[in-house]
Amino acid sequence: MLSLVSLAARSAARLRRSAALTLRPWTETHELADPEELARELTREGIDALFVEADFVFAETLEQASGLHFIGVCRGDYGHVDVAAATRAGVAVVHTPGRNAAAVAELTLGLMLALLRRIPEADRLVRERRWGDPLDGYLRYRGAELGTQVVGIIGLGAIGRRTAELLAPHGCRVLATDPALSDGDIRAAGCEPADLRALLAAATVVTVHCPPLESTSGLLDARAIARMRPGARLIVTSGEGVVDETAVAAALADGHLAGAAFDVFETHPIRPDHPLLTAPNAILLPHIGGATDATVERYSEMVVDDYLRFVSGQRPRHLVNPEVWNHRA
Repeated sequence: MLSLVSLAARSAARLRRSAALTLRPWTETHELADPEELARELTREGIDALFVEADFVFAETLEQASGLHFIGVCRGDYGHVDVAAATRAGVAVVHTPGRNAAAVAELTLGLMLALLRRIPEADRLVRERRWGDPLDGYLRYRGAELGTQVVGIIGLGAIGRRTAELLAPHGCRVLATDPALSDGDIRAAGCEPADLRALLAAATVVTVHCPPLESTSGLLDARAIARMRPGARLIVTSGEGVVDETAVAAALADGHLAGAAFDVFETHPIRPDHPLLTAPNAILLPHIGGATDATVERYSEMVVDDYLRFVSGQRPRHLVNPEVWNHRA
C-alpha cells in the first residue's frame, strides 16, 4: 500500500496489520507525485492500494498499474481521480464525504462572529496603539449579534447542514437554497427554503457551501452581488470559482457590502495583485477550513474502514464506482 496523504497514527497502524504500508504524504514532501513516475512505482512495487488527497490519478496511470485494486480518496471531492478509467481497470474508488464538515462549519460560524463584531479591526486598533480614547472601541466598533441576523446558506450538503445546526441555538432566521433538495428536505435541516434571488435579497449574512461544478461556476457574479441586501456580509469557505471575487472587492469598496470573509480563492495562494488584499472589511484566510486534527482522524478512519471492508470481501461504505463491486461479486 502507498499513501500520498497523511494518515492518523492509529489508522496507519491498522493498515500495517493488514499489509506493508509506505507513507509519503504530500504535506511533508510539498509536491505532488509525477503521474508517470507514480505509474512506474505502482507497477514496480506491485502496489494494490493507493491513498490520495491532492494527487491526480490519470487514466494512463491506471492503465499501467495492473496490480492496483483500490484507491482511497481522503476528501469528499474525487474529481482528480479518473473514475471512469478506474472502473474500466477494475479499481474500486472510495471517498470520505463530510470528513471536514464540522471543521468548516465551525470556521464559518467563527467568521460570522468576526465580521459581525468587527473583531479583526478592533484587534488592529489595539495592536497598532491607536486606542487612545477609552470609549473609542465601544463607539466605533459597535457590532451586531448573531441572533438578530437572517443567514442565507447556499448549498446544503454536509457543511451547509452542519452550519445550520450550529446556528440553531443562536435564534437567527436561517434560509437555504440547494437545487438538489426538496423544500421538505431543507425544512428538515432546520432552514427555510428560498430560491437564490430571494435569499440574496433577504439575508444579512450569506455563506457559500456549494461545490465547484460547471453548474455553480460564477453563481454569485456581479449581478448577484448587486442583488444582495445593502450592508450584508458574505462568507466563502468552499467552492472556488463560485463567487466573483473582483465583484465582491468592488462591493466592499463602495460600501454595498459591510464585510466579507474568504477561505477559498480562485488561485492558491491568492495572487499578489488581487483586489481583495486591499479591500476594506475583508478577512482573508489561507484555506484552513478543514485544517484540524479531527479532520485527519476522521478521513483516516473512514478510508481505512473501507479498505479493510474491501479486502475482507465486504462492500465499502463510500464506494464511488459500484460497477466494480458488482462485477467482482
